[in-house]
Amino acid sequence: MEITWYGKKCFRVKGKGVSVLTNPYKVATKLQGDIVLFSSENHEEIEMDETTKMFDWPGEYEVKGIPIAAFPAWTKSKSKEEAEGQKGEPTLIFTFEVEGIRICHLGDLGHVLSSETVKQIGDIDVLLINVGDGSNMDNKKALEVLEAIDPRVVVPMGAENPKDHLKELGADIIEEKDELLVKSKSELPDDKRLYVVLKKI
Repeated sequence: MEITWYGKKCFRVKGKGVSVLTNPYKVATKLQGDIVLFSSENHEEIEMDETTKMFDWPGEYEVKGIPIAAFPAWTKSKSKEEAEGQKGEPTLIFTFEVEGIRICHLGDLGHVLSSETVKQIGDIDVLLINVGDGSNMDNKKALEVLEAIDPRVVVPMGAENPKDHLKELGADIIEEKDELLVKSKSELPDDKRLYVVLKKI
């Protein structure tokens, strides 16, 4: 399984014979994916192959042997909405599995997770989390979410230089890679958390 980052919240997760694309945008329209996941209904319109399956709503589905679940969330916490007099926008948290590796993409999440949502998300190998200036969560909330999900690998998205933010999230060793390659689940750490910063393609 191979994960590549194309900037913002756009990743391509490629397995044998199938690929999942998350939140592509106009700059990345030439990217192709068998499955395209959008965290918001208000996404940019991009060209897609007629065989591509696209999802931007909550639910559970399976495409080409890839189990997918989408959970509703919000871009702001209720307390922040009340303080600012503004309502947060809906967003989606996606979980999916490619070659036995379970991945969670948090979308534009802006609040800590309920215990029920954490239970629904389940055991996660790789967490894709928005950090930095473009995130809807400060580092304190992001750390709460991170500890609740407890993934084996953390991959930041959004920020061009997320190292300082990852350190505030508890990262002591940060690896930089062009892409994240995982041949099997046995390669992933059990006794520590791996933090990987991907180079934007």
